[in-house]
Amino acid sequence: MSRHASSKPVRDAAPTWVPLRPREVEQKVVELAKEGKQPAVIGLILRDSYGIPSVQELCGKKIVQIMNEGGVTTKLPQDLQNLVRRSIHLQEHLAANSRDLHNLRGLELMESRIRSLAKYHTGRGELPEGWNYTRAGARLLVE
Repeated sequence: MSRHASSKPVRDAAPTWVPLRPREVEQKVVELAKEGKQPAVIGLILRDSYGIPSVQELCGKKIVQIMNEGGVTTKLPQDLQNLVRRSIHLQEHLAANSRDLHNLRGLELMESRIRSLAKYHTGRGELPEGWNYTRAGARLLVE
């Protein structure tokens, strides 16, 4: 982090001015997750629309943990899902522009990042053992 970046204030308890109780926030997180929103988007909605600065400070749990407890889970972790979506977009571009070697190299690098990230998530138990990424099966992973 650079010297000029701002950082969150250190707090031991949730701010008193937050309009919702922790239980209400958890219900709102599950509701937004059922609408298909990603955890990062849920955090932005809660911050901008409901005035909740930090779900973790208020509830003591991260948004993903609240989603799992509420029975709403995604097939893939969010970071991996975003990379797979980008690779699908690049594959579509390369189908129309087969001579674009720069983006072909970019796709290869992105797939390398996907495999590396999948190895990390498999080690943490967030993906099943033996999970594998293929170009042909990428579209099935995010739908």
